[in-house]
Amino acid sequence: MLLMAKDKLVTSILLLALLTLFFIAPEWQLVTTFGMWLCVVLYSLRNIQERLLLLLLQVTLFTFLMTRLMLPEIFTTSYISEDATGTIRTFAPDTIRFIYTTLSLSICSSFAGYAMIAQKSDEALTLYDTSTAYVEKIRLISKILSYGCAAFYSLLFVEKMLFVIQNGYFEMYAEFDSQMPGVVHKLASLYKPLLFLFLATFPDKREARIPLLFYFVVELLSLGTGSRTVFMLALLFLIFYLMLRNRISPDDPWLTRKHMLVILAGAPILLVGMFLIDFIRAGREMINGELFDMFVNFFYQQGTSAQVIGLSYEMNDILGNRIFSFGQIIDNFNKNFVFQLMGTAVEYRPQTEEMAMYGHSLSNTISYYQMYNSFLSGVGLGTSYIAEVWHDFGYIGLILWNMLYGIVLAYIPRWAEKGLWPCAFGLIMLTDILYAPRGHAGAFLNVFLSVTILFTFLFIHLLAKHSTKS
Repeated sequence: MLLMAKDKLVTSILLLALLTLFFIAPEWQLVTTFGMWLCVVLYSLRNIQERLLLLLLQVTLFTFLMTRLMLPEIFTTSYISEDATGTIRTFAPDTIRFIYTTLSLSICSSFAGYAMIAQKSDEALTLYDTSTAYVEKIRLISKILSYGCAAFYSLLFVEKMLFVIQNGYFEMYAEFDSQMPGVVHKLASLYKPLLFLFLATFPDKREARIPLLFYFVVELLSLGTGSRTVFMLALLFLIFYLMLRNRISPDDPWLTRKHMLVILAGAPILLVGMFLIDFIRAGREMINGELFDMFVNFFYQQGTSAQVIGLSYEMNDILGNRIFSFGQIIDNFNKNFVFQLMGTAVEYRPQTEEMAMYGHSLSNTISYYQMYNSFLSGVGLGTSYIAEVWHDFGYIGLILWNMLYGIVLAYIPRWAEKGLWPCAFGLIMLTDILYAPRGHAGAFLNVFLSVTILFTFLFIHLLAKHSTKS
């Protein structure tokens, strides 16, 4: 009863703060929005094992959308003070209020969706039966296939890395054209789905250790291309999976207190390294500064997606009626294999005028209008699910979409009780939802529309069924 009362208290505070946001003076909007975010973070920390995914969503939301709003008000570093183009405060007051309003709606409604499900599932997590012959066959087949696909996945990173070394990071987005055959890309795209399918069979520590370590090393290769996102999302996934295993077997923890202390101690150094990668990839002169300043700079550097929210509001008439929330799905459908055979496929290359004008990429369209020359050279502002969903469906759609995120995140650990396939699809969707503050709104649905993944999973299912019958 006490926990329920506390949850109702959190809900009441969030609703009151949300209502207040529409009437307070502009200088209090940041404080109110941050207070709402902090309220949800404290709610998550109160039962971190149960509410870890809600906490991770708040971490990525803060990192990608709130840091450029908040950090300049608190800290002054040489990097922040010299970044004249990156400040959000140049927006008109009504645009800034819009940014805070959509952020607050997202924080409240993702919490509401999560709490709605989490309150019904406070009991201990009970794993489905993973000892059947069918699950053991799936475990063996997916592990072997994932190792094979990992080689092609790594090969694509090496190809990009060599291109970046010779031509530069931003040229990768404007000029890079892989010379690898299409089959290599198809096999590479199966690596993570196959790995997550293997992990959904919940192997023991001894069997899982090498695939998990291999996953870490393979994703570490992405840093060689100048990209930091892939590696950081992999770290978040690993933390979640290890803590999920802790919930399933609390007497034999996979992530001990000693491990957690090492992670907490190493996190600042890791984030400073991520900040310095930006200077290396852009060929800029390294800045001098204290470790703490560079730690702050990293978070400030990540917050550019708040600009996308403001620009989507100001450019709403220019953006027209194109759908961006399902942009990846629409563009992939328009260039699918059937349309290619018919000669009617439509494919636009990223960072081109055609993609900006006719494609369904909010990132390309906004960057094209805001920074034309830089855009054609490979530089872009990125996107955000908040901007995409608001443009397509308005405020009501934004509330419902965030509630859906919260509901899915609450259910993902529970799907470990339901069975192998719900758990596998949940693990595959996870990183796309966590990246949504800086990524595409509908990206987490791509797995259900990928013919390559679905047919591969069907093949593995039939092979395992046949093997167990034999």
